[in-house]
Amino acid sequence: MPFRAPVLLFCSLLLTTGGCQRATAPANHETMDSAVAPTDLQLPTPEGQPLKLSSLRGKYVLVDFWASWCGPCRAESPNLRKIYGQFHSRGLEIYSVSLDVNRDKWLRAVAADQLSWPQVSDLKGWESSGARAYGVTALPFNLLLDPEGRILATDLHGRALGQKISEYIPLD
Repeated sequence: MPFRAPVLLFCSLLLTTGGCQRATAPANHETMDSAVAPTDLQLPTPEGQPLKLSSLRGKYVLVDFWASWCGPCRAESPNLRKIYGQFHSRGLEIYSVSLDVNRDKWLRAVAADQLSWPQVSDLKGWESSGARAYGVTALPFNLLLDPEGRILATDLHGRALGQKISEYIPLD
């Protein structure tokens, strides 16, 4: 756990700026918009079964990177529950990738935040294959994919996330 203490310090200092960051230069996520997702993630569920991101093709998918120790991530959970409730029956799925390293803390956070959509983690923290594939250097981070797996938007939270999803999945 070489990053745990620095990451926790970063998170406590960055709560006012909106995210938890790894001690590296930020990735340029803007270049991902309108691109095809760079890789097909396959990470284990809490039950240990691999879940491929591509198994959700045909739906709009929000790929959500988060961690139990990230305050801003946890603060976004009520918004994600609301969005999931509004849009899931209309074709949205969430594929949450945890950057935790402790399975018990990850699963306690999933239960406490009532996250009912697919959860995955390889429990490698910032070295997670999912985080590396998408260049994740700050949490929370997400990507909205269309049914073919193309990236429609990145790094949207709160009201902006719901508004963007409603552009593709109307509520009426």
